[in-house]
Amino acid sequence: MQTELHTNPIQTSVNLSMQVSEQGIRFQDAELISWKQTSKQVSDYLKSIDLQASQVQKLIIEIIHPSFLMLPDAYNDPLYRIAFLEKALGEHCMDGQELHEQACSNVESALLYLIPSYWKDQLAILFPLANIQYTHLLGNEIAKSKLYIHPRIQVYLQEQHAYVTYFQHGRLQLINVFPYEHELALAYYLHSIRDTFNIPWNQESIRMHGPEASDAKLIADLIRLNIPLS
Repeated sequence: MQTELHTNPIQTSVNLSMQVSEQGIRFQDAELISWKQTSKQVSDYLKSIDLQASQVQKLIIEIIHPSFLMLPDAYNDPLYRIAFLEKALGEHCMDGQELHEQACSNVESALLYLIPSYWKDQLAILFPLANIQYTHLLGNEIAKSKLYIHPRIQVYLQEQHAYVTYFQHGRLQLINVFPYEHELALAYYLHSIRDTFNIPWNQESIRMHGPEASDAKLIADLIRLNIPLS
């Protein structure tokens, strides 16, 4: 989370950022706040940093949600977006969801992603005066990819889902999300990516981050299963 202060003669306003997922809301360096407890715990968190919800001027939200589609710019026509989404995610994928788009100019594509209407309603109640801006985890991962010199699998682990991007020769080769219940399933999936793209297998080949990447037992088990993590 980044917090930016803006002072004026009337009050102090702030910009906040957070992650939002199926489990709830997460501010940086703070514990997960479940959807069932958002009102009280968000208020308590803001009090702990001497803020009120009314002071939040801009709220930047990173969505972590498995319903998305990467669409090349050449095919990103409003007339066909829903048809593409329904083909990829199912006929009723839009039920109770709102469609958002994030431009990914470095791969000449747009990331279309769905946000449950319930999430947006709750956030609007919690921060009624804020200008709320949405991004998606995978769109942000792609934007960062130009910073990486070597081909690398980027893996973000949260809520037993692996959000994966892979660039090779400067081109996006893979963007996917993979649910897993245990380390063997995750290792199998990563090995299948290695074999599909013939990736040299060393510590430069893969970067793993996200809340579950700090699980020491999980990392030790993955290393035992020949995932080259440091």
